[in-house]
Amino acid sequence: MAEFVSGLRYQSVVIKSFDGTKSIDLTNSILGIDYYEDVLSPQITMTMNIKNSYSIVNGLPIRGGESVSMQIETGSGTFKLEGEKALFVYKVGEITAPTKSENFTLYLSSAEGLTNNTIRCLKKYPKQSIDTSVKDILKNVLKAPKTKIGTIEKTSNSYSFIGNNKKPFHILTWLGPKAVSQSPGTKGTSGSGVKAEAKGTSGFLFFENYDGFHFRSIDSLTANTQLEFSSSNKSNITPYNYGQFAIQSNDPQNNFNIINYNIDKNIDLQKSLRVGMYANQTYIYDVYKQEFSIYNYDLKKEIKSNPKLGGEADLQAATNFSEYPSRVLVRMSDHGFMESTGAFEESGADYTASAKSFSRYNLLFTQSLNITIPLNINLKAGNLIYCQFPKMQAGQSKEIDPEISGNYLISQVCHHFAGGQCYSYLKLIRDSYGVNGPNQ
Repeated sequence: MAEFVSGLRYQSVVIKSFDGTKSIDLTNSILGIDYYEDVLSPQITMTMNIKNSYSIVNGLPIRGGESVSMQIETGSGTFKLEGEKALFVYKVGEITAPTKSENFTLYLSSAEGLTNNTIRCLKKYPKQSIDTSVKDILKNVLKAPKTKIGTIEKTSNSYSFIGNNKKPFHILTWLGPKAVSQSPGTKGTSGSGVKAEAKGTSGFLFFENYDGFHFRSIDSLTANTQLEFSSSNKSNITPYNYGQFAIQSNDPQNNFNIINYNIDKNIDLQKSLRVGMYANQTYIYDVYKQEFSIYNYDLKKEIKSNPKLGGEADLQAATNFSEYPSRVLVRMSDHGFMESTGAFEESGADYTASAKSFSRYNLLFTQSLNITIPLNINLKAGNLIYCQFPKMQAGQSKEIDPEISGNYLISQVCHHFAGGQCYSYLKLIRDSYGVNGPNQ
């Protein structure tokens, strides 16, 4: 593996008892740390491999709920998990004794990850923009501090629902497919009873990264204006490079080399057809009126207006396989279920949105690859990254491989801290093929 030139230094790693009365410095006991973010996960997690002494497990003692704060100096900046960003122990792994000392693993999550298991959403949420309900749950149910509430993207649709004693993370994730993004130029704003002039694509993700909790549409996440540049000067973009494009080892910019990669998913047409990605049909039954309607979704008609990570203008598969729906979905209308002031009303749910979001989620994972790069704590789940790979051919190639090069969304991040073995492991995904990046 490779590391940034300036290496790694643990400035402080402190574990504090649940009641805050005892603390132990772990700085000299750390064997390795793995920090995780995922756009499909509502919480940050981390594992710490520790060289044990009696005072840590038994002396503190560790019973679960202890807070861990740290400050680590790296070549890409200072990694801080302190104050409201501190993580909390939820599990102690198996204790082993390889030599004269005992080693064990601590499993940690953000504070809200533990809180989520102790509280429920109980009340009825009125017919208001979905982003307003998301903010309400984060602030008043999860009690997330203001500094940990990141980007909560405004939605163009309104929706009323009952918490039904569900956990907050469950509700926040459940709202994602029901939310519709605001298309460019829409006049809708956050608030009750919003009706946007034009709707974008449905499909939101709720996740936590280093910057806090986010409720983001897939459309905004894949917009190329969100590219995470390696330089503050956007006219001087340094992509991550592999093989013949890799920068020389004595160059300070060699930290943008891709150490290794593997393609996790490339093409699976049969699976895409089974899930109805290109075309699906939704039956919506209204129990109150005892009638049903049918909605047909055709990805080919929608894809041209959606932002895409790849350079392909059209998806060939969508053109070839969207004539007939390959999956049928059934939904029950809630018409008559939501009672207000003595009259029956609807929640405001757009049942066609489920068909759109269903396709949008699956499309996002059209292409997937994993890369290992020198440690870069500035990369977060939900960022975009630009990668260059050479064409695979005999001898050296100076041509970019358009099939796998270009913009990707960072789906998962693992920052690995362990002395001289420091690296970032990224899972990258995108919704289309082809290069569509800063060098085009």
